[in-house]
Amino acid sequence: MKKTSLLILSGFIILAFALIQCNGSDKKTEPATDETAVNTITPVPLPTNIVPGFNFPEDSTVILGWTNDSKFANSYDSASIYKHAWGIWAGLTAPSGQKYAGDNLLVYETWLGLSEVQQLVIQNNIQGGCAGTSFKRNGRAPLSRAKQLEHSARFIAKKTGFAVSKPTASETNVNFWVTVSYSPDAACFATQNQVFKQSVVNKYYNAGGLGAIPAFPNKSLTIKPTYLVYDDTAVLFKVPVWITAPVPADSNFGQTANGFVAKNFVYVDRNNKQAAGKIAVPVGNTEKDAAKIAAATINLSDFIYLTIDAQMAKEMNSKDSAQGMNNGPNGYGVAKKGQIALLMAMHVTTKEISNWTWQSYYWTPNRDNPGSPSSKLAASLRPSQIKGAAANYACVAAYVMLTPNNAPNSTAKGTMFGYNPYLEGGFGPGTFPYKNTFDTSFKYGVQSNCMSCHALAVADTTTGSNGYTTDQTISLAAPYFNKQVSLDFAWSVQTALIHDTLPYWLWKK
Repeated sequence: MKKTSLLILSGFIILAFALIQCNGSDKKTEPATDETAVNTITPVPLPTNIVPGFNFPEDSTVILGWTNDSKFANSYDSASIYKHAWGIWAGLTAPSGQKYAGDNLLVYETWLGLSEVQQLVIQNNIQGGCAGTSFKRNGRAPLSRAKQLEHSARFIAKKTGFAVSKPTASETNVNFWVTVSYSPDAACFATQNQVFKQSVVNKYYNAGGLGAIPAFPNKSLTIKPTYLVYDDTAVLFKVPVWITAPVPADSNFGQTANGFVAKNFVYVDRNNKQAAGKIAVPVGNTEKDAAKIAAATINLSDFIYLTIDAQMAKEMNSKDSAQGMNNGPNGYGVAKKGQIALLMAMHVTTKEISNWTWQSYYWTPNRDNPGSPSSKLAASLRPSQIKGAAANYACVAAYVMLTPNNAPNSTAKGTMFGYNPYLEGGFGPGTFPYKNTFDTSFKYGVQSNCMSCHALAVADTTTGSNGYTTDQTISLAAPYFNKQVSLDFAWSVQTALIHDTLPYWLWKK
C-alpha cells in the first residue's frame, strides 16, 4: 500500500494564511509562561463521583459477569463495559484543581511519569506509605519517545536482519511523544515493593517454571497519554487522523521507526476562530483546495493539549528517560518552550480484574461515528458529563482476549480486537513474532488485543520469540513462560527495570 510521508506545517503556507485571513485577525495566541505559580503537583486519585452509577474499583465479579453473560452475543455485555470505560475517561479528564504554567491540570496530568516512579524506587521513598497523595513532584511528567515503536523496530530488525535507522531531524516532529504514568496507588505499590529493581525481580525467578512479581492492587491504573508536538510559530497544525480500520486488514496507518504516515488529515486553528462544534471533513496529504482545507479545519480547543514548558523541553532534549530513545546526532534536541502538544491517544488499564481491564481513547474527527476500532454503540454510550474537548475522543474497550472469556484458542468462538490506532494501527507482521494459534491470518496491528500483548510481559526480552502478539488467548502454561518472571501484564515494569545486579536470564541454567 502506498504510504505518503506526514508533513507538519511549521509556519504559514499560502493557503493556510488565506484561510486564517478569512476568519479575522491572525494574531498568534501566546502560550502560558507562568511556570512558578505552583511549586509542587500532587497526584490526584481517579474521581468516582462524576458519572452516576460508575463505581471504581468495581467488584471483579461484576466485571467478569459482563464478560460471561449468556444473554449477550458471545456472552459479552459490550454496553456495560463501555459505560464503565467512559466513567474512567470522565475521571481522568476531570479538573484536578491544580494549575501549572498557566494550564489547569486534568487529573491524569497530575500522575507520576514512569521515570519519576523509577526515581522513587531508587530512593526507596514511599513518603508516608501508600496513601498515594503524599507523593509530590515539580513540573509535568516528562515526555519521551514511545517505547513500543522502538520495540516494533527491534522486532522487525530481528526478523529481517536489516538495521532500522533513528529519526532524522526532519522526521523528529512526526514521532509520538508519551508519558507513561501510574495512578497514586500504582506508583506507591511499585515503590513499596521495589518491582523496578532487577535484584527484586530476580527473587521471583522460578527455575522450574513461571515466576511472577506480586499483583498490583485493584485501585491501580496505568496510562499512556500520547501526543503530537507542533511548532510554536505555526497558526495551523496539520494533524493525521484515523477514520476506520482497513478491510482487508493491513498496516494502514503506516508507522515506522522513522515516524509514521497517514492518509487523512485535519487542520487545527491555534487561534480558535472556527465555529464551535464544527465537524471537520478530513482531506488527503496533498490537498490544495482552500475550500476543502477550510472544511477540514477545527479549533485547538477541540483537543486536550498542553504547552511545552522550559523544564519539559530540557528533559526531552538532554537525556534518556526510562521510556525514551537516545539523543544524539540524528535530529533530537529540538524541543522548546512554547510548543503545543496535542493529545492524540491514551491507553488506560485498571487492575479491577486479575487480567486488568483494557480501554483506549483516541481523537476522532466525528465523535458520534468514530469508525473501527470504536463504534457507534460506544459513542452512543458516552455520558453527558463528558464535555468539551474530552468528548471528541473515541473509546475502544476489550476486557477479554477472545470470546467466550478465557476460552482456549482451540475452542474460542469470537475475536476481540482492541488497540489504539495511533499507536498500533500501523503495525505489520514484523511486529508480532509470537505465533498466533487461534488464527494464523492475524498479522496486523488492527487485529491485535491489548490484553493478549500485555499477558506476554516478562522481564527477559532477549529470547527470539519474545515480543508482541495479535489477538489470541495467552496461556501461562505456554513454553514462552518457562523460567521467566511475569510482570503482571505491565510492560512498563520491564521498560523501567533498574539493572542493579545480574539479571536472572544471564544466570547459568
